Amino acid sequence: MTVFAVTDGPFPVGMAATNRMVSIARGLVEKNIRVKVTCLLPTEKPGQPVMNPEAKGSFHGVEFEYACGSTFRGETFLKRRWMRIRGLLRSAAILRDSEKNDAIILYLSSPVFILAYYILSRVFGLVLIQEKSEYPFVLQKKSPIGKLYARFYTSNIYRFFDAIIVMTKPLEAYFNTKKRRNAGIIHIPMTVESSRFINITQKSPQPGKYIAYCGYLGGNKDGVPILIRSYGFIADKFTDVNLVIIGDSQGTSDLEQLREAAKSLNLKDRVIFTGRVSRDEMPAYLCNASVLALARPSSLQSEGGFPTKLGEYLSTGNPVVVTKVGEIPSYLNDGHDAFLSEPDSPEAFAEKLEYVLSNPETAKAVGLRGRETAIRNFDYQVQSGRLADFLYKLRDR
Repeated sequence: MTVFAVTDGPFPVGMAATNRMVSIARGLVEKNIRVKVTCLLPTEKPGQPVMNPEAKGSFHGVEFEYACGSTFRGETFLKRRWMRIRGLLRSAAILRDSEKNDAIILYLSSPVFILAYYILSRVFGLVLIQEKSEYPFVLQKKSPIGKLYARFYTSNIYRFFDAIIVMTKPLEAYFNTKKRRNAGIIHIPMTVESSRFINITQKSPQPGKYIAYCGYLGGNKDGVPILIRSYGFIADKFTDVNLVIIGDSQGTSDLEQLREAAKSLNLKDRVIFTGRVSRDEMPAYLCNASVLALARPSSLQSEGGFPTKLGEYLSTGNPVVVTKVGEIPSYLNDGHDAFLSEPDSPEAFAEKLEYVLSNPETAKAVGLRGRETAIRNFDYQVQSGRLADFLYKLRDR
């Protein structure tokens, strides 16, 4: 069986959505399913550290190619438009010239690209699948026209697909009302390559003890401002423990606002911003932390989604402090395999951080049970087996 995966994002290194795509693709390859990833658009931006320099190659057995010919964005508007067109045309040619494919999985939401791949799937007789890890349009501020567009999109676009892969049960219920009646749907929870975070012997990239967060710093989906305020409540009690924030905000002013927040609390030298960290460096940052923190606030996004970083946190075996939002309490129990805090409260989150730092032996035992929970529920090898069975049934029906 061969799966043709298409994304408008980066590969093989990127943010949460990329990590999910990598783990799923790697798992399918290990189940003897050939996976070919096509990236439609260049993803490396001027002035940013280069994460994906290769336009074509193989990663853990997963073949990939930037169909636009380069990972680097064009310098001019016209060149960027041409690379977009070239990516779609080249992708169609790759699909046409490849050995027999069985399914196309789309990791994108552009209606133009979706329509194009719907046509290609009909021409080549392939199953067309959409992967969804959050509700549509949750991060967009919608004008009246935007609201009409969102309503039209959600009422029509998902009917193009033969099946949908969703990350959470709320998403499964939502997309069951949007898909065609005979289309398939499968719940594949957040997936993580647990082995990346077990028995790590790399030296800590940060001196001393620290609380760590990793992820995108733009917006407030992960509650980084809340985390900084929570740390402010306990910083004087634990003078040997810093807060390390890993990631960037990619072109927004949010990172500077976070720096200012730390400065206003007199924590400028104790809240450390690392910037972007490579995939290979990340395990050392997480595995050497005293605590891993995720102060995700309550929101429509947290209700429907599930943070990929939480699987990485748990896989380290270190204690994890996280808020009780979305499906997190369905998998984790406070004081057993993680420390769960009420959302939207810096004070409540600070209390959990203080308990973990004050009770390291108890916290470590909880962290080790958290690793067991991650391997049992989220490891990519477990979930890829379920997805492989689903794909075979779609192909053969």
